[in-house]
Amino acid sequence: MLFPCFLAVILSLVFCYLTILLCRKFNWYDEVDPRKIHTGQIPRLGGVGLFASFIISLLVYIIFYIRRPVSFVQPLYIAALLILVCGILDDFFNLRAKLKFLVQIIVALIVCCSSNTFTMLFPFQIPLLLGRVITFIWVLGIINAFNLIDGMDWLCGGISFLILLTLGVLTFYENSAISVVYFILCGSLIGFLFWNKPDAKIFLGDGGSQTLGYIVSVSPFLNAHSHTFVYNQTLIMLLFCSIPILDVIAAVWRRRREHRAIFSPDRGHIHHKLLNIGFTKKTAIAFLLCLQALICMAVLVSVFMSPHSGMILLLFALSFVSIIFITFHYLNRSVNRLKKGHLEDHPQKEH
Repeated sequence: MLFPCFLAVILSLVFCYLTILLCRKFNWYDEVDPRKIHTGQIPRLGGVGLFASFIISLLVYIIFYIRRPVSFVQPLYIAALLILVCGILDDFFNLRAKLKFLVQIIVALIVCCSSNTFTMLFPFQIPLLLGRVITFIWVLGIINAFNLIDGMDWLCGGISFLILLTLGVLTFYENSAISVVYFILCGSLIGFLFWNKPDAKIFLGDGGSQTLGYIVSVSPFLNAHSHTFVYNQTLIMLLFCSIPILDVIAAVWRRRREHRAIFSPDRGHIHHKLLNIGFTKKTAIAFLLCLQALICMAVLVSVFMSPHSGMILLLFALSFVSIIFITFHYLNRSVNRLKKGHLEDHPQKEH
């Protein structure tokens, strides 16, 4: 098991470096605009190196360790390939938001029309049709949430790494073979994060962030979990993804309040707010990743408790994260009023 994980780290380091060189040669760089934190020419094709290393390492694991045929013609795999390819194309050609959203809808439909759906809502068993609707909304929402949170070095990749590592530990404890897949992807993320550390040499891009969001969104369906995990599955996944989810909820509310399009860019995400109130780039990253680490620890502890006790812990942790978001929201409003006399979360056109 260790060799495929180690191979994933090495391949990711090499592939991401080669991607950087390739982007420099052909001038494939992320656009710089007022809402973005970075300056300079930085490639945004990190998802290519990340998932190329993951796929190769996974194939090595299947061929040399499992040693039996594995069918990749399955709904979850097809949807993953579709979101990855669409994301990479967007990194190259800046596809229209409506087209990207259409692909995300198709991906969510593929998942919810398969046998992989939510069967419980909090501790309650739910009908199949309701499970499919919730699964559709969940997959679509998490893909976009991880895409939107990818606005700072290490942030989306770091949050994804901590979630997938925790899922790997949980499934390893249950003696599930899927744990190796999680650990291999974590290995690929380590290689990418080496090049993505501040100041980043490469970004995930839409191909990387959307695919990571998709993988996290379908993780509850990949394997049978413990009774406590299944009982609290909804709360566990909401807590796991609480930072991206709360950020996207705030973004949608903010844009609707200001009568702007939901997909319009702005400077009101959680990392922008932290920088605005006085955090440095590194301390903002450290704060958010430490918060995610606490979230993952709460999930781990809850799984080894009784279902009801675990639910109380998860609700407390989710409330705690929500209070932190609300606190920084009002701190940011206060800072904006002191600096400018009004709120300004989206770039204004120069006259």
